[in-house]
Amino acid sequence: MIAKGIVALALAAFTGVPPTAPSPVPTSGPALPPLKVIVRVKATTPCTRMAVHANAAILLTLRNDATLYQAIARLRTVKLSDGNSIDRRNGLNDLFNLAGRLLRNARDADRETGKILNFSKSVKDPKEKAALVAFVNALGGAVGRQRKTARDLDGFVLTLQTYDMMRVDGTQASMQHYTTGYYSVPTISDPTEIDLISPLDRDWTAIYSGRYPAYWNGRRSPSERTGLTDTQLAKLAARDFQRRLPAIAGDESSAAQPILQAAERC
Repeated sequence: MIAKGIVALALAAFTGVPPTAPSPVPTSGPALPPLKVIVRVKATTPCTRMAVHANAAILLTLRNDATLYQAIARLRTVKLSDGNSIDRRNGLNDLFNLAGRLLRNARDADRETGKILNFSKSVKDPKEKAALVAFVNALGGAVGRQRKTARDLDGFVLTLQTYDMMRVDGTQASMQHYTTGYYSVPTISDPTEIDLISPLDRDWTAIYSGRYPAYWNGRRSPSERTGLTDTQLAKLAARDFQRRLPAIAGDESSAAQPILQAAERC
């Protein structure tokens, strides 16, 4: 399913149709305030704790925005198929680390907003309670979109790494021929993939003809399935992620006013 997901992601970016339609972002009406930390609260222990957790969640979300921009920039410049093996390895490692950072920040942001939600249960002022809940829901939307992007990026990297590991090279083909007397790639069923037609065994001699690479699972790589190089797929993923930024910014703006209102009433 990972391979199918990244192919769908790449084709969506290539055709301009996203795999899943994001929530619409308002393009008219008054401009919403930017998301920022709380700078003033009443000098009470509960209010201070609320502000600490809110500020932590906000900072983690904004930090993920910066990391997401870094991931998009790296996808645009990474050399996955037009460099050497070191360029490919370093590029995939960079993208993997960026995806991990996005996921960790999203997890920590969820933990902080969860504490705010628990705090809201003890709030007696209905307007303050409503503002806190609205903040958690809006910020949770932004964090959820960031997490989805991180998982898509992680899936992209892992898919390419998986096919790198499954690819049959000349040495393996020679060993197979020496030990068995024939060049035959055994088909290994992958329970995570669902295709209408079972893949055929590939002939290892095709490695030497240059017609196509052979893989242990007998399936085509994302590059073969799309007709695009891995570098081109990375650029298309960057384009798709870029299109998700307005929706994230919209959720963050929706979270800005409620938390300020809650802080003023706390």
